[in-house]
Amino acid sequence: MRSEMKLTTLAALTALTTTTATAETLIFGTGNPAGGVANEYLLQPWIDKVQAESGDALTLVQRDGPALVNSVNAPERVANNIVQISWTMTVFDPGRFTKSLVATTPFFDVSASAATGVFCQMYEEGLFGDEYDAFQPLYFIPFPQNYIHTKEGPLNSLEDLAGKKIMVESPPAAELIGGFGATPLSINLLDQYQALQRNTADGTVITYTALPAFKLDEVTNYHLEFPLGSAMGMVFMDKARYDALSDEAKAVLDANSGCDVSREAGARVDEWADSVRVSLEDAGHSVVATPAEDVAALREKFLQPSVEMFAQFVEGGAPIIERWVELSMEAEAAEK
Repeated sequence: MRSEMKLTTLAALTALTTTTATAETLIFGTGNPAGGVANEYLLQPWIDKVQAESGDALTLVQRDGPALVNSVNAPERVANNIVQISWTMTVFDPGRFTKSLVATTPFFDVSASAATGVFCQMYEEGLFGDEYDAFQPLYFIPFPQNYIHTKEGPLNSLEDLAGKKIMVESPPAAELIGGFGATPLSINLLDQYQALQRNTADGTVITYTALPAFKLDEVTNYHLEFPLGSAMGMVFMDKARYDALSDEAKAVLDANSGCDVSREAGARVDEWADSVRVSLEDAGHSVVATPAEDVAALREKFLQPSVEMFAQFVEGGAPIIERWVELSMEAEAAEK
C-alpha cells in the first residue's frame, strides 16, 4: 500500500509540473527504456502524433522505464490512476483476457497488420464479451507470428524437430510440435537464454522481435518460419477515466484510435520483424520459410483440433474461434 501511495504521489507531481491552465494532463507510462526499440515501433509514433495534435485540449506526458508501470502490471496501475495510459499484452493475463487468446491460434501466415485488423474487427463486433468493459482500448498492438528457432540444424521443416526439446507456451503450438516428435517445454521467457546456453532446451517458439530483445539471437542459429500463432496487446485507458475527459480531449484521442490506427501499428511491427530477419541472415543464420502450400496442407490436417480445444476450454469460445478462422483466411488470401 505504501509503495502504491508513493507511486501515486510521484505521478501526481509529474502531472502538476507539466499541466497547463486549459489542457487535461495524461501520463503515458510506457514501461520501456527511453529510446528503446519497443518504443520506436510500438508507441513513439502514436505519442508524437497525439502530442502534435493536442493543442489546448490535452497534455500527454511520456514517462519511460519501469518505475511507474510495466507491461504486466499496467491494468492495475492504470486502474489506480498511477498512469492514465499504458500498454499490455493480453497473454500476460490469460485469466482476464481468455477470449482474446484466440489470437494465438496457429496456421495463419498473415502479417501483423492483417492480424490486428482481424482482431480489431472482432472487438468491434463484440465477440470478446466483457473482457474490455473496464478499459478504453485506444489501439491494438499485434506481435508477429511465432516461429521456431533452434541452436542446431538442420531446421528446414517441422520433421526436423524430432527429438528436440522446444520451449513453447501456446497449447495448440505445443500439441503440434509434439506431434512431430519434439518435447514441448514450458520455461519462462526470462530464463530461456540460460536454458539454451546450458542445453536444457534445443529451441524456442517465439516472434522475431523477441529474439534480440532477450538476446536469444545469440543462442539460436536456425529459424523456421511456420506460423504458430500471434499475440495481441493494446494501448489503453481506464474506461471511467476516459469517460471523465472533456469532449475536446476525447476528440483528440478518438481521432487516433480504432482499427485503422491498429493496422498502422501492425505495419510498424512488420517492419520491426523484417529488420530482425535481415539481421539474422546478415549474421549467417539459416532462415527457412515454409512454403504456403505446406502450411495449407498442415492446416487442413491439424487446425480442427485447435478449434475444438479453444471451443471446449473457453466459455462461449466456439463462435469466437470460428470467426477468427473465417477472417484470418480472408486476410491470408488478400495478402497473397
